[in-house]
Parts: sequence; structure tokens; C-alpha cells
Amino acid sequence: MRGRLVARGALWMVIAALVIAGAWSTRLGTRWPSIYYMTGPSMEPAIGAEVYFLAWSPPGELHRGDLVIFRFVDEDTEYHVLRRLAGLPGDTVRMEEGVVFVNGSARPWPHQVLVPEVDRTELALTFQLFTWGPWVVPADSVLLLADTRDMVGWPDSRFIGFVPREDVLARATRTLRGRRLL
Repeated sequence: MRGRLVARGALWMVIAALVIAGAWSTRLGTRWPSIYYMTGPSMEPAIGAEVYFLAWSPPGELHRGDLVIFRFVDEDTEYHVLRRLAGLPGDTVRMEEGVVFVNGSARPWPHQVLVPEVDRTELALTFQLFTWGPWVVPADSVLLLADTRDMVGWPDSRFIGFVPREDVLARATRTLRGRRLL
């Protein structure tokens, strides 16, 4: 009798191990949360500096307005940067005085301009930060923007162009204090 109980327990352990291994090797086991730290104000007012937030990788299905982490390589250093997904493949995107228009419609995404005089910079592809476009997003790319529109030099599509879809690593969902990201 005792031998049967041991055999039955061992069988259940093997079944449990197979279920866990199966889950780990499928989509169920490959999508895990990561914790990131926002180092500066480039995504205010959606998420402020010095805030921890949760992101899921891989990002799954993307939607306009999502906050995503993308891979940015500058010289030999790789950064993971948080930006708002403003345009999907095939979208027509433009900006007027800091407001984003996608396919002709203004988007209600939060944004801010701290220093309106910083409208022009040689670092931007169009030299203007707050009014540009329209741009059509290529089939294999996305258009990403900072919510603080006058952040000069840190990467978004106004400075580096369209971002390959494969460089989008994760989708941010909420701060560690439970606040859902805008």
C-alpha cells in the first residue's frame, strides 16, 4: 500500500514537472514582467522621473498610445528607452504645436512643453520639434515620441527616425505603486 502511494506521488510530480516545462516553453512561459526605473522627465506627465514601473516582454499586440520600451544603441552602448507609440505601420503622423495627429485625428495623449522657445534644433530630422510632418510609418517600423516635447537629444522618432518593430522590447503597464500608466 505504501509503495503505491509513493508511486502515485512520484507520478504526480512528473506530471507537474511536465506541465511546468510545457508552460515555460510556450508563450505562457515567455511573457514575464520586468521592473524599470525612469531616470528623467522625458515621459512626464505620464510617468515622472525617479519612478519604478512594470513592463511586459515581449510586448504582444501593440496599440497607438502604448508606452513601450525600445532598444536604442548609441555608439557601443545599448539603452532601453521608454516612449509613447504614436504610429503603427501605414499610419500618417504629424505634429502641430506639440499635439500629435494620427491619420488626421488629434490624439488625447498627455504631453508637456517646458521651454516653448526650444522649437528648433539641428539635432531633429526636421529641425522643428513641435510642428512637423506628415510622415508615413513604413511597414516594418513604428513611430515613437517623448511626452515632454522639448527634450532635445534623447531618442525619439523626431531625432532617430522610425524604429524597427523588432527593437520594441516591452510594453509598460503601471507604476509599482499601482498607478496605471496613461
